[in-house]
Amino acid sequence: MRRVGFSVYDLPGKNQASCARLISNGTKNMQEVCEYINECCSVTSSDIKGVLDALSNYIGHQLSNGYSVELDGFGHFSPALKTQKKEDKENGKTVFTVSVDGVNFRCAPELKEKVKECRPKKVKRENEATSSREERKTQMLEYLQNHHSINISDYAILNQCTYYTAQHDIKKYEEEGYIQQEGYKTHRVYRLTEKGTECKQPD
Repeated sequence: MRRVGFSVYDLPGKNQASCARLISNGTKNMQEVCEYINECCSVTSSDIKGVLDALSNYIGHQLSNGYSVELDGFGHFSPALKTQKKEDKENGKTVFTVSVDGVNFRCAPELKEKVKECRPKKVKRENEATSSREERKTQMLEYLQNHHSINISDYAILNQCTYYTAQHDIKKYEEEGYIQQEGYKTHRVYRLTEKGTECKQPD
């Protein structure tokens, strides 16, 4: 059984402080979730996927109508709002505009306790990437041919580079138009753009 892996990174600044960062073991997709549930009960994977799709649609519909959704054992979902301030020069007033900017999630206590039972394990990492950025881009593009998205931690594992190298690379690829970000904060992932899809590697 794998454990939660982490590496220690030095923070920039005069204090020379350090912090631990998660080293992800990967990302589980919908198919793997359905297969696991199928092994635990008699419901087929296709039925499970249908239920999960319906649940996702239900949550999205209720949140868009101003409701919060509480799922026992999972957590609490609510709309996330973003406020922007703008000066109205003609009237000399400050105008505030509010928009829905995503979804807030508060983890259920029982789910949090299950995760906290794990004992983290320190993972050895290299200080510098052994491959060039062009080679790492090729790896990422090949990965995204078979996966819907990638996050920074997964990119770092895929290319055996540091989190900061991965963060810098991802920002460059986004500026160059190969990928685009979706999601918010800890749920942020990156998907291929049309330009990135055109760079598909030959079989």
